[in-house]
Amino acid sequence: MRAHSTIPLQSFTIDVAFFSDEDQFATETYMVWATTWFTAQLQGLELSVGSVYDNARIPGLRRIATVRQG
Repeated sequence: MRAHSTIPLQSFTIDVAFFSDEDQFATETYMVWATTWFTAQLQGLELSVGSVYDNARIPGLRRIATVRQG
């Protein structure tokens, strides 16, 4: 029988900053459980798609995600 390994989940806080070109106009914070900071960052960016600030009419819309553990 083969042993199964599990990777423990960790709590991360992701701050997603929304920009119009170079001007930041909003920030939303998400808390997720993930195995690594990278997967946490991806989850935060995916969650930000449902934000009221994710609006295609905003010129030059872009996001930056910052991850904190805990």
